[in-house]
Amino acid sequence: MKILKVIILSLVVLVAATAAVGFLSPSHVHVERSLIIKAPAEIIHDQINNLKNWEKWSPWHKMDTAMKIEYNSIASGAGAGYKWTSNNKNVGSGEMTITASSKDSISTAMNFMENGVATGNFIFSKTDSGTKVTWTMESDMGMNPIGRIFGLFMDKMVGPDFEKGLAGLKEVAEAIPTGPKTYRGYEVKEEDSQEVVYIGKKDTMGWDKIEEFYAKNFPDLLQAIGKAKLEMAGAPSGLYFKWDSISKTADVAVAVAIKGDAKTKLKGYETFVVPSSKTLHIVYMGGYGKIGNAHYAMDEYMKEKNLLQSNPVIEEYISGPSKEKDSTKWVTNVFYRVK
Repeated sequence: MKILKVIILSLVVLVAATAAVGFLSPSHVHVERSLIIKAPAEIIHDQINNLKNWEKWSPWHKMDTAMKIEYNSIASGAGAGYKWTSNNKNVGSGEMTITASSKDSISTAMNFMENGVATGNFIFSKTDSGTKVTWTMESDMGMNPIGRIFGLFMDKMVGPDFEKGLAGLKEVAEAIPTGPKTYRGYEVKEEDSQEVVYIGKKDTMGWDKIEEFYAKNFPDLLQAIGKAKLEMAGAPSGLYFKWDSISKTADVAVAVAIKGDAKTKLKGYETFVVPSSKTLHIVYMGGYGKIGNAHYAMDEYMKEKNLLQSNPVIEEYISGPSKEKDSTKWVTNVFYRVK
């Protein structure tokens, strides 16, 4: 009987001690690991921001390559998420959603089902030797003493997985070419453009009439500018004020940049003043039949960078059929004013 009492008393003391340790332990859990990756932040960012890229470097994907993954309809950025189911006890089941995404950080919400919830953060900072990536996890273990004791070991349990993940991310990111990113094969440059004054003729027409409008009016415009002794400040250009894909019509002007101001006038023509602004620039080479690809590239770039287009869109014809027979050598500057 004494032995039984001793056992019971010992269990009571053990439970009491465990409870005391649990209640005295912090409820907040913080796990953090960092690694320098020799790659631009935007390349690393894309490997995290697009959740399908996690399959290339995530430590949990490598633990169970057969786990089932169900992605939602958002490919990347805030709102993108997926659910996973695994028979591997170290992976389990759960879901993760990107809650915020900026160029400097990405935040996630993770639900490990019966194992609780947590928030994750990836922070990018530039260093002399590359990009420092810091991966953190925060969780609140609540008032449960067992949960709080479990939290004391979280760093040792999860930290090594973070280290493996960052090492995998480093391997993937450093293997990606670091040249400028292209959109449909075009490099988009951001520039600060000054105010430009154009003299030209504007009209509304169907898309199929634009070439005819150019052919008819450019020679007359150049001749009129010459006679008026106005000094040109650029090559002949097309100014697109409206492009209607439903009616397949456009408000377009044949124009030439000149050295002047809003008061500069030319009889029979309009003066267009394009204010200074941030400008996207693509150098397009080739025949005009495929120049639409450069405009689609601009659309993709603006969507990615959350930029808004300001009209007019400008095509500056540096060289064309009047100077070069080989259309592959024709050069057109495509400019989008944005904000």
